[in-house]
Amino acid sequence: MKSIKYLIAIVALALTANLSAQCYSITRSINGNNRFVYTSNFTDFDVQVNGDITVNDTDTGIESITPGGFLKISMKSFGNKRTLEIRSNSDGALSYEYKEGRKEVPFEPEGRKWLGEVLPDIIRATGIDAVGRTKRIYANKGIDGVIDEINDIPSNSVKGKYFDALLGNIKLDNSEKIVVVRSISRSISSNTERGRLYKRYGDMFLSSNRLASEYFRGIGRMSSNTEIGSTLRSIDKDIDFNENEITDAYFTCVDGMSSNTERGSVLRNLISSQDLPDKVYERLFVSVSRFSSNTEMGSVLRSVPIIDLDNEKVSEAYFEAVNHMSSNTEAGRTLRFLLKTQKLNDKNMISLLNSVRRLSSNTEAGSVLRDVSSLNMKDENISEAYFEAVMALSSNTETGSVLKYAVSNYDFNDNNWRDFFKAVSRMSSNYEAATVIRKSIDKMPFTDANIDKMMYAVSMLSSNSELGSVLSNVLKSEKLTKYAAIQVIVTSEMLSSNTDMGRVLRTVAATPFIKDREVRAAYVKAAEKLSSNAEYRSVMEAVDF
Repeated sequence: MKSIKYLIAIVALALTANLSAQCYSITRSINGNNRFVYTSNFTDFDVQVNGDITVNDTDTGIESITPGGFLKISMKSFGNKRTLEIRSNSDGALSYEYKEGRKEVPFEPEGRKWLGEVLPDIIRATGIDAVGRTKRIYANKGIDGVIDEINDIPSNSVKGKYFDALLGNIKLDNSEKIVVVRSISRSISSNTERGRLYKRYGDMFLSSNRLASEYFRGIGRMSSNTEIGSTLRSIDKDIDFNENEITDAYFTCVDGMSSNTERGSVLRNLISSQDLPDKVYERLFVSVSRFSSNTEMGSVLRSVPIIDLDNEKVSEAYFEAVNHMSSNTEAGRTLRFLLKTQKLNDKNMISLLNSVRRLSSNTEAGSVLRDVSSLNMKDENISEAYFEAVMALSSNTETGSVLKYAVSNYDFNDNNWRDFFKAVSRMSSNYEAATVIRKSIDKMPFTDANIDKMMYAVSMLSSNSELGSVLSNVLKSEKLTKYAAIQVIVTSEMLSSNTDMGRVLRTVAATPFIKDREVRAAYVKAAEKLSSNAEYRSVMEAVDF
């Protein structure tokens, strides 16, 4: 039992010692005086600095302080306190005041010895003489020596000072800069400090392709979406996206962000600030398709200026991004934007129509289809894609509106009319279907084949009034043919209303085709289907036999 308690005590003591060994630094700047308060190895330090300080080559003493400046060091350890104040007069001459507790002690030799013991830790904690030390370490030990020193520094802000000193005061070659870029992300745990350095020296890091790739990888290692986004948006130098490695590194960085808002902001900035080649737009659209926010996806896609959609890979990537949207509103808005701003070839149009077909909102799908100002309906693939999109609509109102728009704006060939009436025949609303058919009468050539297609659609109407109205409109057309008149008579036999059927037949009697023997025979045959004697007499009396 005693051994267990002893073991627990040892573990607790070890944990306490480990916690106590940590270094916490608080920095304040008041009226040009910088104050550093931190704890290191059971010891509390309070350091005040005014002016620029230079340390000696062994980091054990002070070489100089700018005139009027000072360095104050106060240390408490196990209840004991020591203080040292070093001041520089107007000529730069240094004076020393050293105390142990409240007792002033000569600086030589005890004060100097103590300064030599504590100064290395103070230097690393405060960043005193960072530029001078960086130059000295680099001269003696090269880039690796500086990085090793930085890794021994506890404070992120002080690490940043050394990176500033390294990048701002020493001419580094590209291989050394690569070491620095990597070290910033590995040595500094603060996203804010890393972001500051990446932004400040961004132009330097973009000076070569290999360095630029490492730069974007370094940015991507930050865990803060805000800092990653801010850093990427700060770039105003042209990025060489013709280099595949740079493109991959940049978009890997973007894709690694978990914030859709930041990703969207970065890509919109990229689009507006860089002249992007086609392959970069292709990769950009891939990144957009990985968003989980429809709003951001749509916003980025709608921020794209004129792009080369004749490039199949670019086109495929664009529509793939659109198809990844789960919001009909955003997808529809984006497709309408595309129609208004881009020149679409036939393949692009087929892709757009296929995207429309995927929309589950009749309102959005109909809105996009009505925004298609022109279509090459002679192309069978376009025609097929268009009518598949129309027939995917479940709303009779939207279907009717789209088909009426199509009749008014597109030139149909015989195959188009076939698909048109096929779409009409699937409508469940007699009113909407009849309205569409009546709209088509003025536009459709009255070929025998087209009349057959129309009559098939008409035969799907279950409303006597609507069916009769459509047949009467056909008969009143200036394009009426003998064949059309006969097909109207045959179709009229489907009417269960004697009144409506009689009205249609009397309209036939008013046409010049009633004089034709075949028309008259069909007329009489249909009249015999009337169950109302009054209607039968009226129909027969309308014809001069």
